[in-house]
Amino acid sequence: MREYQNKSLEKAMSILDCFTRENKELTASEISKMLNLNLSSIYPLLSTLEKSKYLVRNGNGKYSLGIKFVVKGNMVLAGLNLIEVVRPHLQGLAREFHGNSHLAILNNNRALIVDRSLASDKVFINSIIGYEIPLYCTSLGKVLLAFQSPEKVQDYLDNTEFKKFASLTLVDKENILKDLQEIKLKGYGVSNEEFTSGEICFGAPIFDGTGEIVASMNLALSKISIDRDEEYYGIRVSQVARNISSLLGYMGPVLK
Repeated sequence: MREYQNKSLEKAMSILDCFTRENKELTASEISKMLNLNLSSIYPLLSTLEKSKYLVRNGNGKYSLGIKFVVKGNMVLAGLNLIEVVRPHLQGLAREFHGNSHLAILNNNRALIVDRSLASDKVFINSIIGYEIPLYCTSLGKVLLAFQSPEKVQDYLDNTEFKKFASLTLVDKENILKDLQEIKLKGYGVSNEEFTSGEICFGAPIFDGTGEIVASMNLALSKISIDRDEEYYGIRVSQVARNISSLLGYMGPVLK
């Protein structure tokens, strides 16, 4: 099929792409500089986008995204099923590393596994869909906990009985809190034989369009299969999770 291109439409789409979380309002001059286009060539496009309610011109003379995006965005999000969106990425991650990957949500102060992709029979985690696992010693749970509000984290730490599941399980509140703070800084969490002996898991958060964490995903590997440092696996899982988040409307940075 012959490929057709509409230059005016391409310019209009480029104008819309100028608006980000950091650039919520822009003047016509700012847009022209960002796109390296003459003002005279973008004014008709701005006018058309404004009439169509994809842009709105504010009292200060700056443009911002219009109500039409809220309407269309809600239509898209309403049609998204979290598991359906995430599943291809779980499968790809499991195949890439010959391990197992899981999707979990927060449920009654535990991580509830809602989907999985299994590409290895050497990983021992009890990954049955519907199984609930602790927050403080699993990669899925740590991530779900780390990105809660400080008040919720403290409430969890104050009201949870910590027990050892494996030799490296953290059971001291101060060490657990330090681990959670590091996870928030790095963007991923590691459970290194803390829940299951012989297993290492790398988890990362999935955010929605409001920036709230809605789920976590992980990669579970047998320790004997690890051939790179932990950071490599953590960053890779974080990259996949951020790309999933972008599909859910999250406008934060997507790792490349």
